[in-house]
Amino acid sequence: MFLIYIKVIKMNIDTELLGIARKVVGETAGFLRDAFYDEDLEQIVGYGAGGDTTRKIDLLAEKYIIDLLKNTGLDLMIISEERGEVKLSDKPRYIAVIDPLDGSLNYVSKIPLAAVSLVFYSVEKPFLTKALAGSIANVFLKEQYSFDQKHVYLNGAIVNPRERRFNGLISIYTENPYFIQKIRYIVEKYFNSKVKFRTLGSASIEAIYACINRIDLFIHNTGKLRNFDVAGSIEIAYRLSVDALKLDETPLNNIRVDKITMIPSLGIGLHLRELIKKLKNSS
Repeated sequence: MFLIYIKVIKMNIDTELLGIARKVVGETAGFLRDAFYDEDLEQIVGYGAGGDTTRKIDLLAEKYIIDLLKNTGLDLMIISEERGEVKLSDKPRYIAVIDPLDGSLNYVSKIPLAAVSLVFYSVEKPFLTKALAGSIANVFLKEQYSFDQKHVYLNGAIVNPRERRFNGLISIYTENPYFIQKIRYIVEKYFNSKVKFRTLGSASIEAIYACINRIDLFIHNTGKLRNFDVAGSIEIAYRLSVDALKLDETPLNNIRVDKITMIPSLGIGLHLRELIKKLKNSS
């Protein structure tokens, strides 16, 4: 009976965290839509803890989402791009990894492609692949991708793994032109598909698109990717049985989330393992 009670309590906690993630992310996405045409949001005000340029809208979005999290009553440690670590409790039970505005350059350029993300972890398991629940909002499409321990949801409906097709659409972030040439050569030779590269300016959205087969692959090897950029996307990949790996195939499960951590390289999507093998053989 005791074990059953513990299991029910844990399930309720996961459900509560999922609901909070959806609500906080949804409200922050609404705030960003409402502010889209406000003046001076592109003003650069410094650099964030994650290393990127901080614009006025980045600070406003971060304050908005942190204020919402304060109102949840959860004992939290927040990890955020702009301020780094923010403790809402002397004894936090959970870590909230947030990206208040992924795609801020798109946003201030009036390109309607941006995301908000929030992923919860236990302080006892502060590792990238151990999330409890989370949500990522595609701000302008009004799509919200969320997950708990078992399922992935799109606007509340369960997303099931399905037969995937390969169309040759690849999102790639790299500073090495030769790497792009190798990817094109391998895909066209071994996967019998023409390559159509895309870089949309919102890593979290592009990584999720690779999970749900809107694009075939998300590849990032600039060394500038951070844990908060793709925390939710990686969890969604695992739940949909989609490969998510560093390009050197070393595990992601040792990447910490109780601080800002760099991810040297990441791939998500169809035939990723086979692609990595071909890349190694072509070196």
